[in-house]
Amino acid sequence: MANLAILIVEDQPDVRDSIERMVEQWPHVDVHSAEGFLSAAISINAMQRLDLLLSDLYFPDEMNGIDIADLAVRTHAEVAVVLFSADRQADIEGMREDYEFMQKPFNQEQLTVHVDNAFSKLRTSAEWLLGLSARDDFSLH
Repeated sequence: MANLAILIVEDQPDVRDSIERMVEQWPHVDVHSAEGFLSAAISINAMQRLDLLLSDLYFPDEMNGIDIADLAVRTHAEVAVVLFSADRQADIEGMREDYEFMQKPFNQEQLTVHVDNAFSKLRTSAEWLLGLSARDDFSLH
């Protein structure tokens, strides 16, 4: 089984480092990180495979986490997406139903639950659209 390819996009280095430490606790992962839209776009296009995108919603430039997620999904159709923000989900415009949302701050357990939910959404979507099971062997629990 190949390692899970994960991209973390967060512009605050201390927050990004904290998320990286949480994710590195999981078995069989390859963790990549980016600080904003441009570095995320470069990583997304360079990665052979992307299984999980963990991204903040807001960055100092005009592009946001939804833009990053949309690019990831166009480039890697079977990517599970978890977006996070200090804002409440109800206050966020343009959030797609197939993207999982998590409010900051969060801990390891909350992150794990939301990642599992994102993979469940991806499986449900793949089964419905294609009759296939996307990443059906993956669960953090």
